Amino acid sequence: MCVRMIFFLLFFVVPLNMVATEAKSFDKLLVDRSIDREHAALFSRILTLDNEGRIKPFHTIASEILRKTSREKQLYNQNPSQIVLGMMIDPLLWQMIPLIKVSDNDILKILKREGSLISFVSFFHDGKYILTPYVESAYSKKPIDRTKFDKNILKVDERVNICSMVFLDNLINIFPNEDGHWTSDMSMSIPGVDSLKTQSFKNVYRDLVYSTLDGENSWKEANLLLNFIQEKQKAYVPSILPSDFKIDVEILYNNLNPFGWNRLFIVYFLSGILLLITLLYNIFYSNLLIDYIYMFFKILIYSSFSFHILALIMRWYVSGHAPWSNAYESVIFIAFATMVAGITFSRKSLFTLPAACLVTSMLLVVANLNWLDPEMTNLVPVLKSYWLMIHVSVITSSYGFFGLCAFLGFFNMILIIFKMDKIEKQIKELTIINEQSMMLGLFLLTIGTFLGGVWANESWGRYWGWDPKETWALVSCIVYTVILHIRLLKSKYYNYLFNFFSLFCFSTILMTYFGVNYYLDGLHSYAAGDAFPIPTFILPTLVVLVLISIISFFRFNIRFNIK
Repeated sequence: MCVRMIFFLLFFVVPLNMVATEAKSFDKLLVDRSIDREHAALFSRILTLDNEGRIKPFHTIASEILRKTSREKQLYNQNPSQIVLGMMIDPLLWQMIPLIKVSDNDILKILKREGSLISFVSFFHDGKYILTPYVESAYSKKPIDRTKFDKNILKVDERVNICSMVFLDNLINIFPNEDGHWTSDMSMSIPGVDSLKTQSFKNVYRDLVYSTLDGENSWKEANLLLNFIQEKQKAYVPSILPSDFKIDVEILYNNLNPFGWNRLFIVYFLSGILLLITLLYNIFYSNLLIDYIYMFFKILIYSSFSFHILALIMRWYVSGHAPWSNAYESVIFIAFATMVAGITFSRKSLFTLPAACLVTSMLLVVANLNWLDPEMTNLVPVLKSYWLMIHVSVITSSYGFFGLCAFLGFFNMILIIFKMDKIEKQIKELTIINEQSMMLGLFLLTIGTFLGGVWANESWGRYWGWDPKETWALVSCIVYTVILHIRLLKSKYYNYLFNFFSLFCFSTILMTYFGVNYYLDGLHSYAAGDAFPIPTFILPTLVVLVLISIISFFRFNIRFNIK
């Protein structure tokens, strides 16, 4: 925690009595003191260096700051670049503006505040950080022992620290030196101007913006001053700067937010639900209108899938590496693989397309959860290999096919519950597709596991070491191999058993993908032995699936005995 910086900010930068003496309302101040949109757009193209060593436009880091602190894309009718620039230029104002997301009622009671957004100064009282004892208590516990309150405290504390660093101008580095080190400020040499006034670019820039806000100058002067930053960057590190086109693509990607709630997710989800309802209706009441509706949704889904591909290509181009290098990227790539599986089998059964859309929408829900960070980062050394593009893409593609299998298994058991002759044909057809999808998934998983062994030999000097990821990948291969051989038993319950196992055995994939990464200690793990608490929704979900499978079994048994 940046305690010293916060104390410095509190005592030397923020006069708290300013809250009571300010004559204008905050709404009026935000309008009067807002950064011009055109100027913010120009500043958005200024390159910065983050803590991970990645060079990215100011637009990206501003979007990340606002998303992390407020969980919003824009606030007070201002975009992220305007807000973060305001925080840097006019910290006295923005420290009093509600910016920090606090959703925990217990924390709000501690702060004695209401509302979901809290101002920076509200976290301090008599020069002390109010959350200090709670933060220290949370950090003293292992992750698995932390309560919901502890986790929320740490999230809020992180947001406060981010704001503190922005206010103190210690977060955003825009000036490279001759030795390649980047800083947040540097001196200017202006002929005919007192050197004391040009020791800091930020001071010159801030004074110019203030005079513009006061109506003394136009934004043209401030816009021209940005050329100084770009000239310094081109002078010291021209070889590592991204091109103007790449900057444009990254800003476009940020603005599109392709995998967000109101983009691909909503299209996939609504298309999947409505198309599924339409096809179910078509089983009983077939007419020409249904065919036209299906074609409409098919075109919409194919267009969304094309946009999905374009978004992955954009992310690949901007980041400089294949877009499956971290948890967030792997989820959106598995969503892509799921759609590939659905489109592949859509000619054999119309139901596979809405099924793939619904599975993909579920994956995008996971991608938008708070614990997955969509930030683009540089690759860690071990991933700087061509095997990243080969091994990871192959093995994660298999998860998309297995995800489709799980949903088809669940859907078939739902259909079994409704004992109707018209549905029986669909059950047999979808079971066959389920089997074919599983074959492709097992093929990809097996090949990907072997390729992982080759990569492991190059990286760690051995092909196989019984690492948790390796072990569970092998378990998944064995489990799905056994499932595919159920048909050799020639059991009268084959249609039910295959769908049952395709649903519940997907848990081995979930363990291979999520469980190993977050709960076990190994070379592929993120948790380093400190397990995260098991999500609360798992148990009720499992209970519901078990109940559905039991009801489905009895309905299947009754129907079989009747015949």
